[in-house]
Amino acid sequence: MAVLKWAIRGTGAGAAGYIAYQFLAPTPKHDYGGVPKKRGISRYNSMIDRGHNAEKMLSRSQQIAALKSGEMYDMVIVGAGCTGAGAALDAATRGLKVACIERGDFSNETSSRSSKLIWGGFKYLQVAVAELLSTKTLTAPISSFSKFMGEFNMVWECCQERSWLAGFQPHLVHYVPQAVPFQDWIKWPPYFDHPFYSLLPIMAVPAFLFYDALAGWHSPSSYAMGPAKTKEIFPQLQDVKYSAVYCEAMHNDARTGTAIALTAGLKGANIANYVEMIDFVHGGPDGATCTGIRCRDKISGEVFEIAATAVVLATGAFLDDVRKMDDPNAPSSVRAAAGVHIVLPGYFTPGGMGFAELRTSRGATMYFLPWLGHTVVGSTDKKCPPQSSPKVQEDEIQYLVNEAASCLSKDIRIRRSDVLSAWQGWRPLYRDPNAPPDAPISRHHAIGTDPKSGVTFICGGKWSTYRAMAEELVDKVVAHKKLPAGPCVTRSTKLMGGEGYHELLHVQLIQKYGVDLEMAKHLVHTYGSCAFAVCEMSKPTGKRWPRFGKRLVDGYPFIEAEVEYAAKHEYAVSVKDMISLRMRLCYLNSTAAKEAIPRVTELMAAQLGWSKAEKAKQMEEAMNHVKEFAGPLKDTANAKLRAATYTDITDAFNQFDADGNGYIDAKELETAAITLGFPFRSVAERDRAFKEIDKDGSGRIAQDAFVEWWNNKDDVSKKLHRQLSLTATAEVALDKMFDEDKKAKGKKA
Repeated sequence: MAVLKWAIRGTGAGAAGYIAYQFLAPTPKHDYGGVPKKRGISRYNSMIDRGHNAEKMLSRSQQIAALKSGEMYDMVIVGAGCTGAGAALDAATRGLKVACIERGDFSNETSSRSSKLIWGGFKYLQVAVAELLSTKTLTAPISSFSKFMGEFNMVWECCQERSWLAGFQPHLVHYVPQAVPFQDWIKWPPYFDHPFYSLLPIMAVPAFLFYDALAGWHSPSSYAMGPAKTKEIFPQLQDVKYSAVYCEAMHNDARTGTAIALTAGLKGANIANYVEMIDFVHGGPDGATCTGIRCRDKISGEVFEIAATAVVLATGAFLDDVRKMDDPNAPSSVRAAAGVHIVLPGYFTPGGMGFAELRTSRGATMYFLPWLGHTVVGSTDKKCPPQSSPKVQEDEIQYLVNEAASCLSKDIRIRRSDVLSAWQGWRPLYRDPNAPPDAPISRHHAIGTDPKSGVTFICGGKWSTYRAMAEELVDKVVAHKKLPAGPCVTRSTKLMGGEGYHELLHVQLIQKYGVDLEMAKHLVHTYGSCAFAVCEMSKPTGKRWPRFGKRLVDGYPFIEAEVEYAAKHEYAVSVKDMISLRMRLCYLNSTAAKEAIPRVTELMAAQLGWSKAEKAKQMEEAMNHVKEFAGPLKDTANAKLRAATYTDITDAFNQFDADGNGYIDAKELETAAITLGFPFRSVAERDRAFKEIDKDGSGRIAQDAFVEWWNNKDDVSKKLHRQLSLTATAEVALDKMFDEDKKAKGKKA
């Protein structure tokens, strides 16, 4: 009892101290990176005064000419996602001569298809604690504690880097509150599959406060939200006891990746998109040392070589494909896991707050994240080979819709037609090919050097730690090749548009250029201070308001000037990239993206001098690309999953309940099945189904009986559940996901 009293007193004293600190803490005079803050608001009258100046950058043609010049580079990096471009920026700011190439647009693969979160790793921490509390600790305490510390240190690093990104690059990254609703005070089966976490509803807020402490209290503080407030913000949720709210950072991942690449170019790196590596170049005394790479400019078709002291591969999930150019028999070192996401309208995450169901009725985890005015819904990773296409199978889309619907109140339904877009991206997981067969897959990044060729590679990692990964990578390459490099300075390097950015920049855009509020906020959180240059290219609307900034498509803040700016200053070379990566229309709403294609083509053609044939080619390529993102219309051509949401099934039922009496007959059953996308193959099959549902032989089927029969008849969902809906534990311990392959093979044997 005495201990409890002291605990209560200590908690009260700590809370009082923290509240006092929040009231009395001085206004910071430095950015997170330690750089003194400049005057917050100033009038910009010339391009030079706007911080980063895109006109100072080399054009793409100039970058290609430099790469083809035959000059010797200190380092050539293959891959310009966040990791490769981050390494190029790090090396360039250390004074090294750097080349970096990307076979598509910047960040067009994994880096643009993330969950949009820059997270600190709360679940990693909780699973690490759960494993520390397991019986394994009793039998192997040293290894268990060592593993726990490894996970703890990783979470600490993620939290620190997240704080740096949100604090030092606020034009690109911002904090978003995430609510975790709890329906019970004791959860069983428990979260993270450990009895200790059956108490998580009670411990959640203190746990999140500890998580805040790992980030140095730089994020907004965690707090509790009662049932009434939870219902006010999330009326679509079922009744809850309360919600624990914490903050993670979010961003437009493709834009952040492009900003990193452009900043590298601004700092002196020769970096180019649409340049593909086609082979290694060897030399040295033994003829085996890699001395460069052979490339092809995918725009002109010209082939050339880039000579470099160090060759670095940052090709993510496609690392094995590149390594096998040198050694066709090279053992596989990458296991890919795909993250599948669907996009719903923004009203599912009102007020810019997301929420997560850590354990659904099927034991899965579901996330609802607000992003660019929409809602991104995702489960966890599925194991499958990597591919460049973002296409998601219809069965997977429908399954996620069904799972998302199970997390919400029956008063607010989700329909398949609510899906505006869908995509998947691949997470590269490294497994040492020389390690024992039972060695776990690494959830951390790995950096290695081929002892024969001297090629360095990096694999794995996450958006949160891209900068730290780049620093570690360049450190190792510098040490290995003895390159004349200075210290890392990326913690004090603003990304493109960060110089001159401040919180009221959007107001200046409105006042100076007459763009509307939605456009202004979009522009400053995409281009930072470079938004001034974008606005100066904007054309009059001919309206009273907004005076400038012609929208590309209704309902979205993207303007025509962005297309011209990206084509002129940011190396944009294709319509499909413009609508999917530079402006995220494909990822937000595939129908809107399709509407924008003709105008985007005209604008880019004017900037890049395309012929009629090239314009037709670009439009066709873009139209085909949009089809890969699905949309509101369900495509059941190759679908096997019949299960649908309650709303979709009842809508189909009600549509063909001609007399509105709550029942349908055999003919109406046939029509409803066609509407739902799975027609009966014959009249006999329809009659058998009708008889199966009509258990009392009344000659009519009630709505509830139809819904139950339709969803319970399909076994495909069980397979999809195993593939897509991992528990939070399995999401963190991804090696367990791949261990399922071994178990399945063992059962077959």
